[in-house]
Amino acid sequence: MALIEWDESYSVNVNLIDRQHQKLFRYANVYQEAVEKGKSAGALRKLLDGLAEYATVHFSTEERYFTQFNFDGSEEHKREHKILTAKIKDLNSKIKVGVNIEEDEVSKFLKIWLDAHIKGTDHKYIECFNKGGLR
Repeated sequence: MALIEWDESYSVNVNLIDRQHQKLFRYANVYQEAVEKGKSAGALRKLLDGLAEYATVHFSTEERYFTQFNFDGSEEHKREHKILTAKIKDLNSKIKVGVNIEEDEVSKFLKIWLDAHIKGTDHKYIECFNKGGLR
């Protein structure tokens, strides 16, 4: 079962960023599928590493646009990016050393974070980016 499904309510009216968000959803859904199939801790760590690496690529795209379009909310937004990165790193470290975490803790975090961040925080830059001509 998919953890999080893309629909137009997530769109930020910027094609590149929407595609990147969709890829983050795919990473989260693949992770959820791996949990459901009982994949090993090593496999789950690799999936989280991939998610974290791609999140970094995505965040750098948004942050480049913050500078380019002089987005007022950039500092708060960057803090949220750091929260996701730190949380994934923390969860991955726990998995690596064998700390028992709830099976769905990572999935719940990803679903809540992606939903709230994209529909809340990311939607705040739509007007700024669109006024700058970004679509």
